[in-house]
Amino acid sequence: MTELLRLHEVAARDGLQNEKAVLPTARKLELLETLAASCPDSLEVTSFVRADLVPQLADAVELCAALKDVPWREGLPLVGLVLNMRGYESFHNSGLDAITAVIGANENFSKANSGMAIEKAAEVNRSLCAAAKADGYPVRMYLSMAFGSPSDGDTDPQVVLDLIAASAEMGVERVVLSDTVGVGRAEQVEALVSGAQKYLPLEKIALHMHDTYGTALENCAVAMDMGVRMFDASAGGTGGCPFAPGAAGNLATGSLLAYAASKGMAPDMDCAALDRAATLLSEELGRPLAMGGARRPA
Repeated sequence: MTELLRLHEVAARDGLQNEKAVLPTARKLELLETLAASCPDSLEVTSFVRADLVPQLADAVELCAALKDVPWREGLPLVGLVLNMRGYESFHNSGLDAITAVIGANENFSKANSGMAIEKAAEVNRSLCAAAKADGYPVRMYLSMAFGSPSDGDTDPQVVLDLIAASAEMGVERVVLSDTVGVGRAEQVEALVSGAQKYLPLEKIALHMHDTYGTALENCAVAMDMGVRMFDASAGGTGGCPFAPGAAGNLATGSLLAYAASKGMAPDMDCAALDRAATLLSEELGRPLAMGGARRPA
């Protein structure tokens, strides 16, 4: 039997963090419940970062408090983004289940995103991962700008491989190769996935692809052919990064599911719920969004 994809839904965090509209907490809770009904493998809900830098997610503490007793979260890992030890303390009190950590593989982006050079960001993440391990939280390590940026060109693949090696030493649950602005090419995906396997088993490698130039699905297809089965996606294709000008939305969850179905790898998700989530986001953001997906054939 063909192994099915595992999908990490990011619409409630990455999907909102770069939008002009700021959703009320109650509306976010409605969105999260609807996304949960679509049955992803995990659900990213917010970021524990400075409210003045990412006001769209300034209600992280209030949101997480409201999530503690919702019945639909049972069996569904809820994930929060953490950039430093101050954010970790907020996460630790949140009731969430797992951490998204980030190291930028591009020096300029790392400084803009976290206020730290790559080396310092790696040092901070070692401390973060040690604390998370001691407290029993799995960590998803995102290597942002792993493929390139419009201003600096291709990212040095050796920098990415060194960060993969460092992440493996930190004991992360998985490494997520992230195309933060959607400039990645198929040959880069092949090279990085191949290189990553020197440090991590294939089942610990995932992709997070933005669709700025319409190549996200093509790049994911390359990784699928290589055996990668863990992918991020966003309902409606929402997303972007406030610290990466030009970053368009993520690969739409429905598009990824439709392609996976054509390969016999689609997880059994509720695409009607996924479309309801995309409709909610479309109403709140004031623009049409991608709809549709596919179930795994019976």
